Amino acid sequence: MDTQHFFGGGGQTDVSLLTLLLVVAASISLLTVPRRYVVVPMIVATVLIPLDQQVVLGGIHLMMARILIVVGWARVAQLKSQDSPYAKAAWTPIDTVFLLYCISNTVMYVVLWSGDTGALINRGGFIFNACGTYFFMRYLITTLEDLERVMKVLAGVFVIVAAGMLVEQFTGQNVFSVLGSIPLRSVTRDGAIRAQGTFVHPLTAGAIGATLLPVCFGVWWINRKNKGLAILGVIASFVIGIASRSSTALLVLAAGVVGMSMWPWRQHMRVLRWSVLAILVCLHMVMKAPVWALIARIDLTGSSSGYHRYILVDQFIRRFSEWCLVGTRTTAGWGWDMWDTINSYVAAGTSGGLVNFVLFVAVFVIAFQQLGRSRLTASNEPQLERMLWVLSTLLFVHAVAFFGIDYFDQSQFVWYAELAMIAAATTLGLSSTVVSRPQRPVADEVVWDFGQGGRLTISD
Repeated sequence: MDTQHFFGGGGQTDVSLLTLLLVVAASISLLTVPRRYVVVPMIVATVLIPLDQQVVLGGIHLMMARILIVVGWARVAQLKSQDSPYAKAAWTPIDTVFLLYCISNTVMYVVLWSGDTGALINRGGFIFNACGTYFFMRYLITTLEDLERVMKVLAGVFVIVAAGMLVEQFTGQNVFSVLGSIPLRSVTRDGAIRAQGTFVHPLTAGAIGATLLPVCFGVWWINRKNKGLAILGVIASFVIGIASRSSTALLVLAAGVVGMSMWPWRQHMRVLRWSVLAILVCLHMVMKAPVWALIARIDLTGSSSGYHRYILVDQFIRRFSEWCLVGTRTTAGWGWDMWDTINSYVAAGTSGGLVNFVLFVAVFVIAFQQLGRSRLTASNEPQLERMLWVLSTLLFVHAVAFFGIDYFDQSQFVWYAELAMIAAATTLGLSSTVVSRPQRPVADEVVWDFGQGGRLTISD
């Protein structure tokens, strides 16, 4: 049985001339610009080039983003050969749990499909995208200035996307269709235009654009010289979220506002978290339906599919025995339209079982823990403390977004890059501890040496 199309192995080669020129320009830049600017062409090209711009060979999709990842790692090899002082980065618990999640996702999915070649190629593509992007960014982000630079690049490129989506709202035509793989005529629902920009679907465009709200605000909050870019970025984030006509995007925008506004109460977050949990437990006890039925009531656009998302979560919980071992091959039998596992938490469980689901959640749990600990140790460094709070809010808005979307286009690369930013920031908080408390003995540090083929070393 040919399962290539089932696993995404179908399709055909589609590369426009403009996209090809962008890839060539980005590749040359990746190999020639100074180290501190290497992230710029990678982020800009990855966001602007539609995911479906690709070369298909024997069921393997050579997406333009994957080509750029290969070129990017060639630059990493070049830096290693030059014995760059940036060749080492402290290994963090976030790196560990993310790597374990990627391995689990790959292994469990292949086991679920009994070693099918299509499944192997599919998961090979996933782990290449995830680890290739994440560890590339981890190698390049080593200082507070690097973090600020990445934030500025993200804000800038999404200003471009927002401008195109704004035009799309007024004209019903997508200006980014010149890049290829994107229809000229905009998607509509209930008579309303749903702008998608350079992304495959309005849902992913709106969600990933809305997650940039704390980043764009943080660009100014951390460095007041970036006020102009920050204002444009914040406006762009709202434009993208609203133009996509997605309840998920609007919820993410609200989560970003709430997260940043919690700064004055940052010392009381533990009490707040337990209070929210207690409220949810009480609601579950008094409501006629389970507490997750509240998802069905979320409709901020008048045409949302909140009920579908509620049923999906409900069936996911009730059918635990079907997916807990290694996942399930299909959820179509769970109800009408249940084949669409649009919730990322549900997708993690159904594609890899309980182990994969736990590891996916653990990525957030451990990242929040590391951010919190680093922020406490950086209390004497206002700029770093604010950066850590911005990244904590960024992680929070992604956690909210994943209830309503599973990043399936170039939005996934933005997520991996931002998670790498979070991991890198926690190492800056660790260095702050060593500087501020020199009288305390410092434990041996485990260092990941990217320049020595991934060799683990111990330094005093």
